[in-house]
Amino acid sequence: MNFIKDILKFFTFITTGMVILFIIILLIHGDDGIYLSTLIEIPCMALVTSVLTVLLYPSEVRSKAAYLVRVLVHYLALCVVMVVCGILFGWIDFNVQGILFMVVSVAAIYGFTFGVAYLTSKNDADALNRALKEKQNSQK
Repeated sequence: MNFIKDILKFFTFITTGMVILFIIILLIHGDDGIYLSTLIEIPCMALVTSVLTVLLYPSEVRSKAAYLVRVLVHYLALCVVMVVCGILFGWIDFNVQGILFMVVSVAAIYGFTFGVAYLTSKNDADALNRALKEKQNSQK
């Protein structure tokens, strides 16, 4: 059950990040070449990258080095999937500029997603700590 819950959580964060980036790109470049199919492709890619995130992102930290390697592998896997699908969907051209654009886009969405996940987890932990303190104080 946690697997599906985590996929849904990351799907929401990643879709939001992708839509924000999509809007920024629209504002900068205009809507030339933007198709309705993009609105279907974004959630499809968010689902694929959410599953990758749940499978590859380190949930337990054994050592700092192992954690950094797992994060790097996760990020590279996301880049490969997004570059390949970006080329197939026509989001980017198969050249250095297109690939760099996608790698930077993945980094931006990565930062957004894990920033939101951190804030959400922190708020949940703070709420749990407050509830535990209240319970301890009421038992005295």
